[in-house]
Amino acid sequence: MNNDKNTVMASTCLLLSIADSDLEIASSELKIIEDIISDFFQLNKTKTKFILSESRELYLKSTDLFNYSQILNDNFTYQDKLDFICCIYEVAFIDQEFHYMEAHTIKNIADMLNVSRNDLIKLKSKMKKFL
Repeated sequence: MNNDKNTVMASTCLLLSIADSDLEIASSELKIIEDIISDFFQLNKTKTKFILSESRELYLKSTDLFNYSQILNDNFTYQDKLDFICCIYEVAFIDQEFHYMEAHTIKNIADMLNVSRNDLIKLKSKMKKFL
């Protein structure tokens, strides 16, 4: 997997979009995003905090998610995409409330990442059991 800055920031912006789907980014959601970025891309805490801060600024200025998904399409394998969707579900489920807009945003991201509907359903079920 390519973990250049653009890929990491695009991933972080997509995770932030899930947290922001219900129009309220909770501190628990920011914490799990920080943990995910650190683990998924094997970054130290300092680098992770920097990326999260920069990505929040970038996300707040953005008008759509397509550009971020294009970066991931260019740099992720299909398995990376599936693993990333699991991370997305972690963010969605962290506050114990799966908002309908989170579900809608996840479906849109999965579509943009060319993840099959069957795989998305399997991942959702797997993550519900896991979390």
